[in-house]
Amino acid sequence: MSRIGVLGGGSWGTTLADLLARRGHDVRMWAREPEVVASINQRRENRLYLPEVPLAPGLAAVASTPEAVEGADLIVSAAPSHAVRTVCQSAAATVAQGTVVVSVTKGLESESLLPMSAVLQQVLPQARVAVLSGPSFAREVAEGQPTAVVAASADPAAAAETQSAFVTSRFRVYTASDVVGAELAGALKNVIAIAAGMLEGLGLGHNPRAALL
Repeated sequence: MSRIGVLGGGSWGTTLADLLARRGHDVRMWAREPEVVASINQRRENRLYLPEVPLAPGLAAVASTPEAVEGADLIVSAAPSHAVRTVCQSAAATVAQGTVVVSVTKGLESESLLPMSAVLQQVLPQARVAVLSGPSFAREVAEGQPTAVVAASADPAAAAETQSAFVTSRFRVYTASDVVGAELAGALKNVIAIAAGMLEGLGLGHNPRAALL
């Protein structure tokens, strides 16, 4: 069993924290909203971002980022892209040398246009950075629907540690070395999905969607 810190209490952060807790890890998740912390600890449910999904007993919510990552063997960065730098800076002094930090945030930093892996490398130079990306909806993962994702890192050992921490019989994790490719694919597929939805809303069929793809 590992101690894992999760920074971000939205739907995706909560889903992955719950998955990790059900894998037997000791998980502490930081959430910005006090009501989310209270809901998870008192009701075993994130009523704000993931309502009606019961959460594992091994998941504890905290209101302090240093408390979430202190002593963690692995850290999950799950804050929104615009907040990753600030959130990770607030915990940086508590992150131990060589800790694997896994970005699960889609998108680029709006001011710098950096991918999240580059932001983490700037803010947490002592960390070994990996990314977890793929076609995955939080609620479907929480419901146990089969899902496949990629753990990518320039450090093969960090990718393997990420894979080992997350993989289950229904959450398949592959490893790769193309970090930026995994991140950009995760961001661009959202743009394509929105465009495909627009075509469907216009009443168009498979041919226009195939042309888009």
